[in-house]
Amino acid sequence: MRACDCGSLGLQEPPALLPNVLSLSLSNNSIVRISNFPSDYRRLQSLRLDQCHVERIDYEALAVFEQLRELDISRNSLTKLIIPRNLVSLRVLNLAFNSFTYVPDMSHLESLRLVDLSHNQLISVRPRMFPFNLEVVRLAANRFSHLSPWPFLHNLQELDVTFNDLECDCSLWHFVTWAEKLALFDSTMLPCRRPSELRKSPIDGKTVCGPSVTSLSPESSIVSLDDSHVMCCTALATPPPLLFWQFNGKNISNGLSQNRLSDSGKVEFCLELRKIGLKDMGKYRCVAALAGLNSSKEFSIERDKIPIVLNSAEGIMIYCQFTICTFIGVCCIISCCVMRTGGKVKDARRKRHEYMHAKVLEIPQSSPCEFCDVVGGEDGVEKDGGGEEDCEYWGDADTAAVRQYLSWRQIQNEEKSCK
Repeated sequence: MRACDCGSLGLQEPPALLPNVLSLSLSNNSIVRISNFPSDYRRLQSLRLDQCHVERIDYEALAVFEQLRELDISRNSLTKLIIPRNLVSLRVLNLAFNSFTYVPDMSHLESLRLVDLSHNQLISVRPRMFPFNLEVVRLAANRFSHLSPWPFLHNLQELDVTFNDLECDCSLWHFVTWAEKLALFDSTMLPCRRPSELRKSPIDGKTVCGPSVTSLSPESSIVSLDDSHVMCCTALATPPPLLFWQFNGKNISNGLSQNRLSDSGKVEFCLELRKIGLKDMGKYRCVAALAGLNSSKEFSIERDKIPIVLNSAEGIMIYCQFTICTFIGVCCIISCCVMRTGGKVKDARRKRHEYMHAKVLEIPQSSPCEFCDVVGGEDGVEKDGGGEEDCEYWGDADTAAVRQYLSWRQIQNEEKSCK
């Protein structure tokens, strides 16, 4: 087999080859996009395109490699790659140090034995993207946090998942148990400890994990009548737990479906309430049961304090009751105010009347009834005698008499001062 090394030549596109070349290295060039390869590349069995700043490889470009066994496209800037089905001879595929966020579909590559996806941006791994005969999988230094067992990969001999932010929960331990049985790696190399939920089942003695229940839904919600409301909880356990919803202590899970979240091993369990009525207000509980241990999350639904729904008989009745009570309350307040104001007016009039009829003028003893004689005469003529009879009318004196008396006293004082 003749090999050709064209690395570090500053090439910007694949060069032409001699007919007998079977191995080609184009490492460390500047081939940003590859739309096609020359026709004489059909006989290649090994191709290296590492460190070439490759951002895109068209589907038609790879379709010419019917005899290719090894393909190295590592240390580039690829984000996606569509692998043609005619690469039936490919055994080694190196995609390390790129920018893949998902695993390219290579399930049709029946001859593939090794795939390297280390140092990418993978946030999840879909094992169905791998072929059944795969022997080595390298996934180090990516971004996924959950892994699930891959029981269909019967020939798997090596698995590298180091340097990932793995969450040490029950779902991961399920994967670890599967991997250790195949002697793929040692769990002590994982960057985490055994989950605290790991325990022996009191029923059959098998190792179980969990359950635990979490939720992103609010624990307390205020709703209006005839509204719809959804509550969701997420359960995690190994093996999968029994899930059910309770309302005021009663099981209401009939007809509800569960949604298994990919790769994480978690199960989402949602309860939807439609056209909420008064009978739906109360406490709800999402329960996960496994091997004699229960875990739950409680939710509460309360009614809106102000009834604003008028499109139902119940809402109209409540609104009418509220309006009538408000009207009666306002009328009572107005009546009390009117009664209190009227009582004060009558009391003031009564006191004024008593004062006017009870006022007694005090006449100086030195001049008994002189004022009575003055004001009692006709045409300003003083009356003689009868002073005591005239003085009997002082008990009925009013405020006008007081003013006349004061005027008379002033006249008397002026006359005295003149004398």
